[in-house]
Amino acid sequence: MKLKTAPKKGPEIPTCSMADIAFLLIIFFMLTTVFVAERGIRVTIPAAKATKKLPKKNITHIWVSSEGAISIDDNIVTTDYVGPIMGRKVSINPNLIVSIVMDKDGEYGVLSDILDQFKDAKALKVSFSTLKEKGG
Repeated sequence: MKLKTAPKKGPEIPTCSMADIAFLLIIFFMLTTVFVAERGIRVTIPAAKATKKLPKKNITHIWVSSEGAISIDDNIVTTDYVGPIMGRKVSINPNLIVSIVMDKDGEYGVLSDILDQFKDAKALKVSFSTLKEKGG
């Protein structure tokens, strides 16, 4: 009597839990991802009676501390580098708006030097950031 042998099956990879693993990975990466917000330099800005919000697009931020430290989009620079950096940014995006956030105790001379650099870089859309006065 001859015995029949079952045909051999090749090795298989179980895929029944593949969707569970994919969703766990998606959830893990969503929870552990850190979004970096622009921090800038710590400044105390002056208050104003009327303010207008700037759009989120086409904007670059410059912070000037009371000690005269300058930060362009979270990168500390000296006054001499403001012009070349802004010239490059304006050549890439002609609609760029420059938002200056300066400490209320900062020196006007630093601001004047920055504005001179803006003229040379053709960065003519400038906004000065303030806080809106309470109750006004």
